[in-house]
Amino acid sequence: MRKLMMMAASLLIFAALFATAASATDAPKTDKLARAKLAEQSGDLARIHGNFDLAASYYQAAVRGDRRNCILYNKLGIVELQMSQKDELLGNTEFQSGERAMARKNFQQALKCDPQSSSAVNNLGTVALLEKRYKIAVDFFKQSLAMDESSASTHVNLAEAWMGMKEVDRAMTEYARALELDADVLSDNQGGSQIQLTSPEQRARIDYLIAKSYIKRGNLDGALDYLGRAKELHYPDLAKVYSEPDFAPLWKDPRLAKIVKPKAL
Repeated sequence: MRKLMMMAASLLIFAALFATAASATDAPKTDKLARAKLAEQSGDLARIHGNFDLAASYYQAAVRGDRRNCILYNKLGIVELQMSQKDELLGNTEFQSGERAMARKNFQQALKCDPQSSSAVNNLGTVALLEKRYKIAVDFFKQSLAMDESSASTHVNLAEAWMGMKEVDRAMTEYARALELDADVLSDNQGGSQIQLTSPEQRARIDYLIAKSYIKRGNLDGALDYLGRAKELHYPDLAKVYSEPDFAPLWKDPRLAKIVKPKAL
């Protein structure tokens, strides 16, 4: 049923995109690329609205019109991963492995088109991360950062891979670096050609780090605010505020005790 829906969506897309063309083979190359761009933009819009099946159909149409565009392969792979995550939440596990395999294939094709695509390398690492192959994921993310160290998203992904390997200190270092590069790194972003995994656990760790950043700058109210956010997301190491010297200015503040009670001496 799902494949039939995808095929129907693809037919509707092609009808809309090529209605004015007498023949795709007779169309000038510039027109073909223009239609590919239109399909890409339609895919971006569908992706923003969470319609990943439709977005995938649009990106597939775009790829057929512009087969050397590494960004298109990355975007197609991303929505295929998003489809697999959605299926996981819905319990449709029979689709997951196939969607991830298709995503990996498209990321590999993106890298083939552009061997210097740090996004494609990051995205391959993300597939490995979802499959809990943490060491392989770390290698991919390190390779991606060697190409573009300024990618906050890749630092977040590397942090998650380190967490998977129980390397908490390394993970927190990567989260801190991601925040240095982009304070809003965990804001929802459905666009672009590079995927970043986010989870409540990540947000809790980031909130704790932001609280630490605020306390270092003397902003006690800001630190308390973000500690409260970390608590709401069930950050497991919140009690560390009473052992980390950075938080000493808050130790006798009754507002902190309302967020996390100090351990009895």
